Amino acid sequence: MKKFLILFLAMSLFTACSDDDDSGAEGNIVGTWTLVAATNVPGFTIDDCTGRSTITFNADNTASSTFYATVEDQCVSSNDSGTWSNSSGSQYTIKIPGFDDPVAGTVNFSNENRFTFTPNDLPTSSLTFARN
Repeated sequence: MKKFLILFLAMSLFTACSDDDDSGAEGNIVGTWTLVAATNVPGFTIDDCTGRSTITFNADNTASSTFYATVEDQCVSSNDSGTWSNSSGSQYTIKIPGFDDPVAGTVNFSNENRFTFTPNDLPTSSLTFARN
């Protein structure tokens, strides 16, 4: 179960970007972001290790992430990459290599340096990112 949660979180890190958001009230998602909060994600908290997790959204609709987790008392990282798109409005979708179905969710910018992603399949859970 813990591996599934980490995998879900890593997938969620990729969801939420679009070059359509490069300006305006919604914010500019292109850049590198750090995971700063996780709400209602079972068995997961932000600590000194997981708080180092980052995602980089590129203007060419590609993304890459480095996710940190504590495994056997060691802080270890894993890297991943994928593609993303803006489905409509604040809805974003990502196709992660190795998965059949894309992950979709809502992105809400609180300001130009912070956004929260809520997966459509887990509407009570969310991840918050701050711009590096």
